[in-house]
Amino acid sequence: MLKRSYCRLVENREGLLVALLLLLGCGLRLAALGALPRGLNQDEASAGYEAWALLHSGMDRCGNTWPVLFTAWGSGQNVLMSYLDIPFVAVLGLSELSLRLPNALAGCLTLPVFWLLARQCRGKYFGITALLLLVINPWHIMASRWALESNLFPFFLLLGLWLCSVGKLRPWALCGAAAAFGLSLYAYGAAFFFLPLFLLVMLLWLRRDLLRRPAPYLTAALLFILLAAPITLCQVINTLGWEEQRILGVTLPRLTAGRQAATSVLGGASVPENLRDFLRILRLQNDGLPWNALPLRQGGILYIFGLPAAAVGFLASLFGRKDRTEEFPLRLALLCSLVCACLIRCNINRINMLWLPLIYFSAVGCHLILRPLEGWAVLPAAAVLACFGLFAQGYAAAFGGAGNVNFFPGLGEAVVSAQALQRGPVYITERVNQPYIFALFYTRTPPEEFVSTVEYTDFNAAFRRAERFSGFEFAEPGRCDILILYPYEAEKDQILGEYGDFVLCVRDRATDAGTGGS
Repeated sequence: MLKRSYCRLVENREGLLVALLLLLGCGLRLAALGALPRGLNQDEASAGYEAWALLHSGMDRCGNTWPVLFTAWGSGQNVLMSYLDIPFVAVLGLSELSLRLPNALAGCLTLPVFWLLARQCRGKYFGITALLLLVINPWHIMASRWALESNLFPFFLLLGLWLCSVGKLRPWALCGAAAAFGLSLYAYGAAFFFLPLFLLVMLLWLRRDLLRRPAPYLTAALLFILLAAPITLCQVINTLGWEEQRILGVTLPRLTAGRQAATSVLGGASVPENLRDFLRILRLQNDGLPWNALPLRQGGILYIFGLPAAAVGFLASLFGRKDRTEEFPLRLALLCSLVCACLIRCNINRINMLWLPLIYFSAVGCHLILRPLEGWAVLPAAAVLACFGLFAQGYAAAFGGAGNVNFFPGLGEAVVSAQALQRGPVYITERVNQPYIFALFYTRTPPEEFVSTVEYTDFNAAFRRAERFSGFEFAEPGRCDILILYPYEAEKDQILGEYGDFVLCVRDRATDAGTGGS
């Protein structure tokens, strides 16, 4: 009876169900976006400041005009999210909210694309199941709610996969796939590991159509080459040690170190070690980095049932009695992601190309397991919703207030208050990861001023640290009367205010000048 009622509901009200799930999914990714997580991570602050600097000065904080890759810390940072962020910063100003909107909106757009692909592959009933699992997926909610620039890659990858699947019947859709894949190279450098193998096999899969109707394929290939050329040339420059280039006002910078080399087999990481780390992440659904996943008991990456269900779903897709041609791009994406996991020093965000295909096959497995249960399927469905409740509670508790040490809650308010005092240079504790980027973000210091006043500890370091720039000090607290510290560092200083995890202090010159920074 319950199964028949569900089938009638999907048959007659599919549009309503999809709309409600999309509304829920967008709410989970957009609600209180500027305050949850509270504070900013240093990579977020870096990407946001670069967007603001490009908007107002046409250069990044290293003085590069319209770069295809940010020099950032020295070893590079992807540019696509910052470029997409420029309109939001222009309209809303530079803030946690405007900074996070591109990733959050990409997360929202992922939902209908995922549903369309799932529906195309296995029909309307499966489409609803797949959409529900993505709407409440812990990894996808967390990745959508903070502005790590590489978290854009899964959306562009999924968009390309869907358009490739559509392209089997409508070849001109491959131009859209080419654009999505080309842009993904600016979202995350690991795309250079993933795309060559994926695109080569896709071309072999589509070879008969290519020979019969070459025009859309050649157009798509040309579009991809045009989009990929600048960032590819930049990678060549850094691989071969050439000098940076500026072409028509666009900078192809020379980095202090290559990020791909530092985080992959190109930098000495061994395949067995990478595979071991990858298998550990799958087993624990956690990589030890709290911004990537909560503990498995609170959801992990795709809940405790997700991985077994994905194994069932993938095997069913490979060996099922019905030929699922439409699923070939997804199967290929999963296999190429597994190859990448062997080449990259794994954490959850470095292998983020894996998770959407894995969620898809998890939905396939759940659909196949629940279908024979008929009326009893309500029990595991209720258990899934209970898992989501535990995740939502854990996420709000972990990231909604003080004590969230990786997002430095209160630091921004302390910086603004210190600047308002106008009492000379302000010291920010070195115990903050890259404190200078928070000073840049919250004071809106022009990049021209930063470039002309910054002093680095080691200019050629892969992750160079600023010792000081105009108005701020990060190495010698004794040079400053105003300090931003953690409370345990400020025992001998007069506290002017408390801001989240931080205190704003006045230095008592009678005390040890090294307090708080040495």
